[in-house]
Amino acid sequence: MTASRTRPSHLRRFVALVSGSYLLFMVVYLLARLVFQDRVWPVSLLNTFAHLLFLPLPVLLVAALLVRSRQAVLALLPVLALAGVWFGPRFLPKNVPSDAVPVLRVMTNNVWRLNPTPNRVVDLIRAENPDVVFLQEVQLDTDQDTFAGLAAEYPYRSTLIDEMRLSIYAAVNLTLSKYPFISSEEVDLGLPPLPHIFRDVIEVQGQPVALYNVHLVAPWQQRSFTSHDATYFAQVALDFDDRERNQQLDALLNLLADEPYPYIVAGDFNLSDVSVTYSRVMPYLHDSFAEAGNGFGGSWPMVAAYGWSGWIPAFIRMDYIWHSAGLQAVNAWQGTFVGSDHRPVLAEFSLDS
Repeated sequence: MTASRTRPSHLRRFVALVSGSYLLFMVVYLLARLVFQDRVWPVSLLNTFAHLLFLPLPVLLVAALLVRSRQAVLALLPVLALAGVWFGPRFLPKNVPSDAVPVLRVMTNNVWRLNPTPNRVVDLIRAENPDVVFLQEVQLDTDQDTFAGLAAEYPYRSTLIDEMRLSIYAAVNLTLSKYPFISSEEVDLGLPPLPHIFRDVIEVQGQPVALYNVHLVAPWQQRSFTSHDATYFAQVALDFDDRERNQQLDALLNLLADEPYPYIVAGDFNLSDVSVTYSRVMPYLHDSFAEAGNGFGGSWPMVAAYGWSGWIPAFIRMDYIWHSAGLQAVNAWQGTFVGSDHRPVLAEFSLDS
């Protein structure tokens, strides 16, 4: 009898200890996030993957309930409350005006240079029928022929060579439009790693709308990875450095500050929506998925592209369709898996009256 009572007691103490340690870790992390924000790389790395820090929570809660540890439950309640406040609004109905009529449908997708089936991207474009398509990592040697088949549906296009990644691969950012371009020009950002960006202007119901196709540098060293196993993600963590990406963001925001028309900026920003840097961007750009989408909206990594189990969801949102005042996001959603390690993102917009 004594032994049977002792074992649960030891187990309860262990669960309580782990739960208390987890609470302490989260408190220390939140203080570091508040003090250092994204200025120190270890904290910035944790901020990028902050939502993954909550993965132990359900396991510990179940364990605490099974061993009936009140101390463990009390330690986990603050973390549970934080998760609810931080992520709960993503699953609530969005405040989209009922009379908003969508007049423009947009899609963005990083096609991925190693995508064995870029034709699936073409199939998705035809199925979703967006008015404007923003594509990144379109291979110069192979993929352009694939997307040339869309010329009849999308006769207006601009192509910008990805100069940042020429040492790794040759690809372009490709913008496709059903609407004619009123103007189309390369804009100098004055930043060596990201020297130019394309600005295309279309007209929607008499309103000019500027379009920017963006692929910012990844917040880790650019390398020619040939495999995507556990060592790849370990290398991402070890090489994490978001300073160059943040410089590009600043240059982009400075450019957009002088944009006279309502605009859409879409693409692969290599920016996590749980990072402090994302919060810094929000006052200047409106996130269509945050406004009109539902759920976490993770777009990378689609691990099925690496041959891993397809049930593992993409856990970081780094592909965005941002917009300015003058446009209202009416709906936002994700496309199906197209062979890329990035999931497509779509949104519909109305014009502000």
